This record gives sequence, structure tokens and C-alpha cells, in this order.
Amino acid sequence: MNSHDTSRQDYIPFREVPYLPLKLNVVRRSDGTTILESGHPLKSFPSTMLSPLIHWAEKTPDRIWLAQRNPENPQTGEWETITYQEALHRIKALAQGFLYEGAGADSPVMILSRNSIENALVMYGTMWAGSPVVPVTPAYALLSKDLNRLKYIDNLTQPKIIYVDDGQQYQRGIDGITIGDRLVLYRINKPNNCRSLNVGDFGQKPTGEVEEAYSRLRPETVAKYMLTSGSTGEPKAVINSHKNIAANAKMIRSVWDEKRLAEVSGECQVMCNFLPWSHTYGANAILHNLTDWGGTLYIDWGAPTNARLKEMLRNLQDVSPTQHTTVPAAWAALATEFERNQDLARNFFKNIVVMAYGGASMGQDIYERIQKVAIATTGRRISLSAGYGATETSPTASNVHWPNDTMGLIGLPLPGNSFKLVPIGEKTELRIKGVNVTPGYYRNPEKTAESFDQEGYYRIGDAVRFVDPNNPERGLAFDGRMAEEFKLSSGTWVAAGTVRVKVIEAVDGALLDVVVCGLNRSEICLLGFLNEEWCRRQIGESLALKDLVSHPDIIRIISNGVAKYNANFPNNATRIARMILQNTMPQLDKGEITEKGYINQNKTLENRHGDVQRLYASSLDSDVIVIEPKVS
Repeated sequence: MNSHDTSRQDYIPFREVPYLPLKLNVVRRSDGTTILESGHPLKSFPSTMLSPLIHWAEKTPDRIWLAQRNPENPQTGEWETITYQEALHRIKALAQGFLYEGAGADSPVMILSRNSIENALVMYGTMWAGSPVVPVTPAYALLSKDLNRLKYIDNLTQPKIIYVDDGQQYQRGIDGITIGDRLVLYRINKPNNCRSLNVGDFGQKPTGEVEEAYSRLRPETVAKYMLTSGSTGEPKAVINSHKNIAANAKMIRSVWDEKRLAEVSGECQVMCNFLPWSHTYGANAILHNLTDWGGTLYIDWGAPTNARLKEMLRNLQDVSPTQHTTVPAAWAALATEFERNQDLARNFFKNIVVMAYGGASMGQDIYERIQKVAIATTGRRISLSAGYGATETSPTASNVHWPNDTMGLIGLPLPGNSFKLVPIGEKTELRIKGVNVTPGYYRNPEKTAESFDQEGYYRIGDAVRFVDPNNPERGLAFDGRMAEEFKLSSGTWVAAGTVRVKVIEAVDGALLDVVVCGLNRSEICLLGFLNEEWCRRQIGESLALKDLVSHPDIIRIISNGVAKYNANFPNNATRIARMILQNTMPQLDKGEITEKGYINQNKTLENRHGDVQRLYASSLDSDVIVIEPKVS
């Protein structure tokens, strides 16, 4: 099952992870196609994604559902909380308000807000009243210069009500979408030039109409229009039904021994998480799944960025999670902080049962650094595994549901999913069918039709491979995006995703990410983004990024690391010729980085076309690093 050798005397075992024994059904067709399904049954799931709130409000009314810092004074250190029972009362009151405003399938509600208690209440109140939610990343309203994506989404989904956290902060966005007579709900600071109401005054005493609205909800009722990142065009509105989301939570729980989990980690699962609810990962895989567990979520307003890292670390110093799921960029930052802050490490690892990542591939080096601290702190390894899916799969289609110490795996399908592996050229394309898969894209029948094959499998666009073709139970590994593959001028195919991960591993923490260049060129080159805090520790100076990228010690460390990579991957499809370290980090507003923190390779190449040209110029600038074959 695992790559580690448990017979070695120096092997450090895992802290117990109470997964069920692995079961896998494999069907191999004569045309080379393989069908994979879990051998475990899908646990029964409720007809709506609101049912867990009702259940836990009755069973554990005083348990904390959500906690956040004081929004107006987050530095006070105090956590504001809301229990399951309190939340249910307020959700019903908001549902009554939405019903008075004509809620229904044709009356979506757009949410423009960071993660917050009020955001969650508006979201669930909207769905209770029968209206779809349209969660939109705040960046489209706050950072965008032209507001084009916000306008596009507004026109596509046509929300009847817009909720904003701060009316003045979002004033420009409100003005930009031509609000007309639509209602704007706000938490603080009344916006101008629109019909508006404070959300505290919007909720009404629930009448029988609220229970009638709930009784009308069906598994097929649209709960959300979740927006894709728009990396290959304008964002698409993915239809998420109540069934899609409710089932997905139970799919994940279907591979756990839940009785044993409660014995190991307690009755209440605890998480502290920053992933935005405008994205499927944060909204469905974190917020809703933890709600289904009856857990407590501490809302983190930090992130693995220079401006917000301090807040992320403060929150994890305060909260001891039982599970922690985040993106590779956050794990990279945490690895650095665990190494230098024993108190943070002790608090983090105290109650943790399982760690996971998603959204992008993660290098083995980050895992090894985290495990070194975990072993020093607890005497045990902590399983760090991957979840895998997409907005269209609501989101988790597979995960590594066994103690794991190998990065790059996507695991095996969860109960309720069927994986179809289709050989295409030298790659194997993954397609997915299951109860969690979207019925399609809102107001986009053409894209819906082309996204499913003749058997109804969703074409997710990724390539996969078996870790061991003779032993499928060892799981699947991510093998790049089908669209990320490109050819050099020689006709040689380059697996950009694999190159990216292996280069980051080779430099041992110095690079946060890289963008792989070389389409129709003779050689592969890179745009490199530094792990700033790691680099500052190495040189012992608090230099600005523009000075770090030219520091001789940093250049030497990275040059040596990439040269070692070249020694291991010397052929033309993998070898790196040159790179430029970037003196600005990826820009969210320019589409270079997603909310989850990973880089949009194509958009970054487009925006930084000048640097790409410099990498391939006949006369090289002084800041172009030529990767020599030898290591100094």
C-alpha cells in the first residue's frame, strides 16, 4: 500500500488514522479503458445540504459551529462564536426575509464577502428560501481595474439580491454592475445609490412559510452556482444541486471508521481554515463537510501571503485542529514556521489526526520537512494526503484514504464515484461519473454537452497513472493537465506539471513556485517565484524581494538545486536551460494566482511575455540564470 518500509528499525510509525480497510473494484475493458469504483457503499445522505444544521441544532444545540475574530477589531484576540442552535434560528429568520423579497429558483443571491459568520448565515438562509447562491470572489470587485469579470458574472447569473460585507468597501463594485432597483444587503457601512438594507434588519420572525419553503426543496434543487476560476476563458457557473453537495460530504465519511475516529479525536472535529467560500474547496470541502460532521470551524482571515501570513500563524497558534486541509502554498509556509517555532508546532500537532492538501500538486520536500517536525514534536508521523476533484465534482471525487507518505497521489475514487481511465496517446485521461457530479453549466448548454462523454462521464481534463500498474490498490498519481502538455520545436512533449513539481522539490524550499516555458521553443526555461521567508532565513537579512532575486547566495542555492534536477532529468523533455527569478509575486488581480494560492500557468506566461522573450534572446541579460550542468 505505502512506499515506506515498515520493517526498517528506524521506521517511525504513523499516528492512528481510523480509515476503513481499502476496497477497490477494477474492470478492464478490451479497448484499454479501465473502470475503478470503491468497494465500500456510499453512506445514506440527506435530501438537502441544510439537513445537518437541523440535526446538530437538535442534537448538540450549544456546540460552536463557527468562530471568527472581531471583524471591527481583529487584533483584540477575542473569538466571536455562534452555536448550531443560534445559527439555525438566524438562518430561518433570514429565509423569511428572502421569501418576502420573492425568493425562488429564478431569484439568485450574489455574495461578495470574505469568509465570515454573516456570510455563512446569508448563504444558508438563501438556500433555505429556495434561491441559488452565487458566491463571488471579492477580488473581482475590490482589485479588478475594469470589473469585467464581475459584470460578466452578474449578467450570466442575474442575481435579484446582492449581499456585501461592507457597503462602502464594495461601492465601486455595486456601481459597476448597474444595480438598478435590486436590493443590496450589507453588514456595515450603508452603500450609496441603491436600494439597501442592513442584514441585521432584513431577518424577520419566521412564519409557516419558512417551513413550507424547506419542504419544497428537493435533491435536484439548485443550491449554488459555483464559479470556475476562468483560467481558460470567462468563468463558468457550475450547477451544484443539494444532492451533489450533501452526497459529497457522505462520500468522504464513507471511508472512515467514524466510531473509532470519535475515540481518537473526540466527538467534535475542529478546523481552522482560510480557503475562500467563493471557491468549491473552501465552501463545500471545508465549510459544508465540517458542518455535516457537526464540527467547529474557526474562520481564518490569514493566508500564505506576505500581508496575511502573520494572521494565519496567530490563528493556528490559538486553535489546535483535529484535521487540517489546505493548499500546497500554505503547507510550504507552515513547514518554514514549524521549523523555527516549537510552540506553534506543539499546538498544531497536539490533536491532529490527519492532514491533507488539494488544489495543486505538492512536492515531496515539503512533506519531509513537515514530518521531521511532527516526529520531533509527537514521536509519530502524521498522515498528509491529497484530496482530488473539481468545482464540477462538488468537489472531492477521490482521496488518499490510507496512511500516506508519498506526495503527488490523488488516491482512489470515493464511494458514489466511478472513474473511467481512457488511454489517449501516451497519456491516460481521467473521466468521472457519480452522485456528486454537476448536471452542467448554467445557461451554457454547448459547454455542458462537450464536457461529458457518451456514457455520461465528466471530462475533468487531467491525466493520471497508476503508482503500480500491477497493484491498482496503491492508488493513482496525478500526471498533469491534458491541456498543460506542450511540445518543444523538436516535437518533444513536455509534461509541465511534472517538471514544476520536481524542480520545486530539487531546490529544497527556496522556490515557492515556477512557471514552465518552452512552447515551440528548443529548450525548457522557467520563471521562478521565491519563497521569501525561507530565503531571508538562509542569508540572515530582511531584504525586499527585488534584492533577494539578485542576491548571490540565493542564486547559487537555486542554480545548484536546478543543476541537481538536471542531473536526474537530463533529456530534452525535462532539462532546464535558463530561468529568471521574478521581482514581483503572482498577481491575483491579473489572473496569475487563484484564490486558493496556486499559479495559473497560462495567464502568467501571457502577462510576463517580456521575461519569456528575454529567456530565449540571443543576447542574455545579467539576471537570466543559466543552469550549468555542474554543481558548485
